[in-house]
Amino acid sequence: MKKDMGNAKDLGNAKDLGVETLMSFRKSWRLLRVAGLLTLTAIAPAAAQNWPSAPIKFIVPVGPGLATDLTARLLADHMSQTLGASVVVENITGGSGVLGAQTVARAAPDGATIFFSNSSALTSNMYLLQNVKYDPVKDFAAVALVAASSPFEVLVNKDLPVHSIAELIAYGKAHPGDLSLGMDATSGSGLVAGRLLNKRGAIGATEVLYRATPQMIQDAISGRIQVFISAPLPVKGAVDNGQLRAIAISSKKRFPGLDNVPSVGETLPGFEVDGWFALMAPTGTPQPIVERLNAETATFLAKSEVREKLVPLGILLAQPTSVQGTADFIRGQQASWKQLASELDLKPQ
Repeated sequence: MKKDMGNAKDLGNAKDLGVETLMSFRKSWRLLRVAGLLTLTAIAPAAAQNWPSAPIKFIVPVGPGLATDLTARLLADHMSQTLGASVVVENITGGSGVLGAQTVARAAPDGATIFFSNSSALTSNMYLLQNVKYDPVKDFAAVALVAASSPFEVLVNKDLPVHSIAELIAYGKAHPGDLSLGMDATSGSGLVAGRLLNKRGAIGATEVLYRATPQMIQDAISGRIQVFISAPLPVKGAVDNGQLRAIAISSKKRFPGLDNVPSVGETLPGFEVDGWFALMAPTGTPQPIVERLNAETATFLAKSEVREKLVPLGILLAQPTSVQGTADFIRGQQASWKQLASELDLKPQ
């Protein structure tokens, strides 16, 4: 009996010891977590102070030679000089910019990987594409607005007797079913510009989707399609030699250097579909790094020679904008795209 009582007492002591050990372990774990957080807090400013200590990559979600890429390379060259570290452009194409965006969203937030984003990656992709594996709101921190306007032109074949949006609308109504409207399916903003024009103008054109702009341009020149939407740069040669005619621009106002091309909104009030470029960093990037990138972008935007070089390519640089101002601008654009998606009943494909 006494032996049994002794065993029970030993068990009780063991339970007490186990509880004490568990409590001690939990307390130690909490202390370790606090210590870890304090260490990370201490390391972050130090890492920001030493930045950049390695080459910086600008991830560009389109191929070489396009407006986004050309602007990114000019900014990269500028920052290579001002930051004292190599800034290189890496083109990660595919999925209408999705692959490039995903790469940055998954990158370490250490200032070594920066997203040189076009507007589609942060707005229209959410409404046009399925299985987008990044969140444009949660996965990126706004850094700086680079280009405030990179609009699209409405172009027609030289033989189509149309010289304005009003004439295009009238022609569509007088010749129902005769017009074909080409749009690049890989350009989210360009695709929506075409669909919005067709809807608001009640043109009744048959929409033809392309996977490559060069093929669309060739089809327009040959007359296979009569109307199409494109950025100004790829069509500049064909417009200059008279094979194509630009009848309107999709920005809110007329574009500098294209003053003879009216905005669509002059005929269809309220019409505006414009592109823009912004620097974005992975969420969690130390604020001092974000602010430094913003400041260096501001010095780039102040260069008049850069502005003069990009305007003929259909790119209007932004005025220097703060980090918060950039974030506010992008939020406003995302809200506008939500309304457009509802108006056009856009469905991810």
